[in-house]
Amino acid sequence: MYTLFLDTHDSTIRIVLYKEEQPIIKKEIETEKNQSSRVMPVLIQVLEEAKIEIKNIKEIIVVNGPGSFTGVRIGVTIAKTLAFTLNIPIKVMSSLLVKAVSISHEKINIIEREKNGVFLGTFDKNNQLLEEYKYLSNKEYEAWAYKEEAIEDIALDYEKIYYFAKKIKSTNPHAVNPLYVKKIEVQK
Repeated sequence: MYTLFLDTHDSTIRIVLYKEEQPIIKKEIETEKNQSSRVMPVLIQVLEEAKIEIKNIKEIIVVNGPGSFTGVRIGVTIAKTLAFTLNIPIKVMSSLLVKAVSISHEKINIIEREKNGVFLGTFDKNNQLLEEYKYLSNKEYEAWAYKEEAIEDIALDYEKIYYFAKKIKSTNPHAVNPLYVKKIEVQK
């Protein structure tokens, strides 16, 4: 069975193809805000390297944010479309959760930076979110970081991500949505 992991939440496109629970192809491609023109060619390249057709994918794991507004929408749209047209399960993980899952910890604060602030998630030792995701401006984060500690740079462990995703209930593709934590100007 083949599983596809798709993450476009930031300037790096991450596509991993698993075969029988093992990551067999991993692509991490740096982009400069041009995910829309790069994701599909990379996905096609992964399928060609594996010598399989898209119909061989039997499950999708997608990162739904938080992160780049456009990047998240691109990845989620591709994943939803594939899951719907192939009639396969789709599982959703946040960009902060995939980091938490990748390392051993007790309680941990994970951050994801963007130019004006950070996205923050706090997880217990079982990688359960302890409170809602937050967005802190750089100034708010500075004050928060004075009292708390957070981890940012974590190498993703795709095997751990896969096994954690196995425990997640699949979602109807129509119900998969980007995770927007930061309020846009019109919401303020």
